[in-house]
Amino acid sequence: MRVSLNPSQGILLSYLLLIAFGTLLLYLPISHRGSLELIDAFFTSTSAVTVTGLTVVDTGRDFTLFGQLVILFLIQIGGLGYMTLATFFLITLGRRIGLKDRMILSEALNYPGLYGLVRFLKRVVILVIAVEFTGFLLLFAHWYKEFSPEKAFWLSLFHSVSAFNNAGFSLFPNNLMDYRGDLYLNLVVSLLILIGGLGFFVINELLLLLRGSINRLSTHSKLVLSISGLLVVLGALGIFITEAFHYGGLWALNLKERVISSFFLSISSRTAGFNTVDIPSLSESTLFLLILLMFIGASPGGTGGGIKTTTFSVIVLAVFSYVKGRSEVVVFKRKVPDVQIHRAMVILSLSALYIAFINLLIDRIEEKDFLSTLFEVISAFSTVGLSVGSMGGLSFSAGFSDLSKVLIAITMIVGRVGVLSFAIALIGRERKSGLKHVEGKILI
Repeated sequence: MRVSLNPSQGILLSYLLLIAFGTLLLYLPISHRGSLELIDAFFTSTSAVTVTGLTVVDTGRDFTLFGQLVILFLIQIGGLGYMTLATFFLITLGRRIGLKDRMILSEALNYPGLYGLVRFLKRVVILVIAVEFTGFLLLFAHWYKEFSPEKAFWLSLFHSVSAFNNAGFSLFPNNLMDYRGDLYLNLVVSLLILIGGLGFFVINELLLLLRGSINRLSTHSKLVLSISGLLVVLGALGIFITEAFHYGGLWALNLKERVISSFFLSISSRTAGFNTVDIPSLSESTLFLLILLMFIGASPGGTGGGIKTTTFSVIVLAVFSYVKGRSEVVVFKRKVPDVQIHRAMVILSLSALYIAFINLLIDRIEEKDFLSTLFEVISAFSTVGLSVGSMGGLSFSAGFSDLSKVLIAITMIVGRVGVLSFAIALIGRERKSGLKHVEGKILI
């Protein structure tokens, strides 16, 4: 008997299968040095596939070259999506793609409709290869001066793929903290993070605009570019202000490092999870600001998580319009459809409820600091990877029980698939009915 899956279920199943495959590979003796618990192999595989970056074992120290290759493979497949790459290879082999596969692919890429989907897919894969290769060359030119050619090659390749896919995995024991004053390295990694977090649809439109194939950007692309730039600037200013005279954190650094670190952390906290400063040393107000930035996350169709920049923008615009007494929500002289406002509100509500529920569970199980637990849960949900953990550069989750690690792993999966898509995958989409009910008045 053939089971019919909706697009959300197909995406969820592909991630689960990839995580299981990655767990088995990482658990092999050839993948790690010393002993490795199965739960830690599962956690690492989940973190890589969901491009989160939370770690319970040291990637550079505890995994062999083969294990690191497996992690890199999982990051690449997880960032693009298994369905995306599988479909691309089928197209390359000359296979026709059915309607069901096109619908799943459209959902995975956040592509509006089915027309031009195959051409879009081909451009996405070429774009990913081009950007990651460029990032590799830029990083190699820098690290070649510091390490042997072989080590510089591997470091550059690993960090380029990790940065573009917003994974936050690093082969250095303290992530990128040794390079917080290195303007060149900060710019290269930041650009890779930003490009990966914008979303493939926006990047595609920018390329088409540069080629003259289109005359103007869509409302979606304008909104994504505007809010992304605004969040980077406001986030950096906010971090700089909340760390003012906090000598245990950024204020212990010189002015150049403070400015660079503020901007890098503003970019990385919404999507990637790389860190150039010691996160536990930051003030509580800064940690709370980072929680807000992580919750917002990247843009649709990209490699980052969170509720997405467009969801955040639509909600803010809707609130502003309602307070001003306007009947329409308008952005760039275009009306936002009511169905999209409704969808944004549902995503916000489900996300807040899920995070609150998981955080209460883990906080009760572990009985640790509430803010640290909340930070870890939102970092997992938004697939960021930042953590207040201080256990030799490992995440806060490294000190959790197996049950809490499973809960964090599930949260990473929910965040990567999308909380709304995850809910639809579990309960199925409600079938539309032509029945109209009589309105009932509710006092709000």
